[in-house]
Amino acid sequence: MKQILLAMTTLALGAALAAEDLPKGAIETSPEDRQKVEAAIPTAAPAPPQKPRLMLVVNLNVRKGEVRGGHSSIPYGNLALELMGKRTGAYETLVSDDVELWRSESIRRFDAICFMNTVGVLTEDAELRESLLSFVREGGGFVAFHAGGGATFVEWPVYDQFPEFGEMVGGYENGGHPWAPDEPITIRVEDESHPLTRMFDPSGFVVEDEVFQFQDPYSREKVRVLLSIDTDRTDMNPERRFLPERAADRDFPMSWIKTYGKGRVFYTSFGHNTHMYQDRKLLEHYLAGIQYALGDLEADATPSAGVE
Repeated sequence: MKQILLAMTTLALGAALAAEDLPKGAIETSPEDRQKVEAAIPTAAPAPPQKPRLMLVVNLNVRKGEVRGGHSSIPYGNLALELMGKRTGAYETLVSDDVELWRSESIRRFDAICFMNTVGVLTEDAELRESLLSFVREGGGFVAFHAGGGATFVEWPVYDQFPEFGEMVGGYENGGHPWAPDEPITIRVEDESHPLTRMFDPSGFVVEDEVFQFQDPYSREKVRVLLSIDTDRTDMNPERRFLPERAADRDFPMSWIKTYGKGRVFYTSFGHNTHMYQDRKLLEHYLAGIQYALGDLEADATPSAGVE
């Protein structure tokens, strides 16, 4: 497979742009939808940046060695990230799917790497893979939305192509979705005082989005779960396709943070649906997670199993 994979942020909409145009964000969004994103952007960051920050945003979708179109929500996610950074001054974004930017001599220019709904085996180059892991392990930040975590660097039905990536992120998803993307699910706020969740009503909230079921290496012994599905207030019909372990423990995390070496990881399962980037509270949550990954927002990442 070619070591330089260029998949423009608008591939999901069937268009391609030059790499230098990508920082303009989701220019393929409609004026109405763009307005909804703009209206939801937070006006201030939860923490002042310690220095100018730059985050690389990656959209690659690679299946069976071929670059393909991805989630239709990707342009909205890119737009939200770009506008949020600009309005709050928390960071700047560079959107590019050129994996050569992961080389050790290039990746150091970034403060964090964000996988915005990436899917599949993004590169088979061992040097690039190790460079990505080393970047985070040595103090960089990593952010992932929805498929950017559990469905990246894996090719169904094989789950062991790059296990180190799953360890860094915190888990791999199974591919089965118990709830349809338009079904309501109730979200539990696991720690109402945590800086990444205090924007939410402590009683929880209802959303409609696609839900992943996580399997190994996911464990509350390894990650600090921030938001999860409240299974007491969500339809748990046993006929849904639950993994045996998830049916047993009823643990469906939606956002978490963790450390990886000296680095910081923020993952959220939200982001399959477009409206997940048009909700003010969720965007505030994403921004806090990004600032944690960048190193500007202090937050307790003690694994949930160790929290009283």
